[in-house]
Amino acid sequence: MSVINYKGGVGKTTLTANIGAELANRGMKVLLVDLDPQTSLTFSFYDPDDWRERLRDGRTVKRWYDGLRGDTPAVTLGELVVSPGPANAHLSGAGRLDLIASHLGLTDIDLALARGVADGDEYDRELFRVRGSLAEGLHDEALGGYDLVLIDCPPNFNVVTQSAIIASDHLLIPAKADYLSTLGIDYLCGNVRELVDRYNADSRRFATIRRHHKVAPGIAGVVFTMIHLSAQQPIAAHQGYMDQVRALGLPVFPTVLRENVTLFAANTPRGVPAVLRPRVGLPAVQEELRRITTEFIAHLQPAEAAA
Repeated sequence: MSVINYKGGVGKTTLTANIGAELANRGMKVLLVDLDPQTSLTFSFYDPDDWRERLRDGRTVKRWYDGLRGDTPAVTLGELVVSPGPANAHLSGAGRLDLIASHLGLTDIDLALARGVADGDEYDRELFRVRGSLAEGLHDEALGGYDLVLIDCPPNFNVVTQSAIIASDHLLIPAKADYLSTLGIDYLCGNVRELVDRYNADSRRFATIRRHHKVAPGIAGVVFTMIHLSAQQPIAAHQGYMDQVRALGLPVFPTVLRENVTLFAANTPRGVPAVLRPRVGLPAVQEELRRITTEFIAHLQPAEAAA
């Protein structure tokens, strides 16, 4: 599942961390993959000093992409998995929450991958390989025990983002109920359709170098975040933008995530997502996050959710 929106600052990382944590708290084994060079998801679980000392040089997804380009010896994604201690200590059951951390230099990786494609004589073949690389990497046997992989994507449609979409069965779109956030959703969905059609066509062309597998990620839904409420309902200005998204025919999660300065601030406490913290200070938001997670499961497993 890729969590994606062209626009930054819509609560994408907050939603990824908290849905992943709540699913782990319910007994699932969840892997989070941070593909955003801003590294916000990684820093939700690790202090920057800890990241520099323990992860930066050898335990981030950048090392895997370096190997993909041939700049360094190749590694498997399974070799990069870390388990954030504080978050896992707050889980109540037998679940687990793991992470593949990001790196500030991932921006350069994306540009280098694009340059490598543009400079090659076999443009289509190489682009196909790069776009399918993450899907291949996630088939690492060491990752076979996870119930769900959540990929936090950067707010763009570059090569790294495209590789996340191709690797995904579903896409989750967090959005603010404002003009810019909603405007980009239709554009994003159109680009995803074009990418998928192109990739599937290339799959048939390059079947000699790769087993054909039709890619068809679905839209799990749009989750509206940072909503201002009046009488426990979104204010009229927000409701109008939410209705515009529904008019596109996209599924919209019934539960919205209200505006909360503490939850969405960049300097919130690291290590333990809000949904796992003691029920002090954020009870309404915690309840919304849990309801969103339940709705999320209902999309993935409708029969089990109904039972």
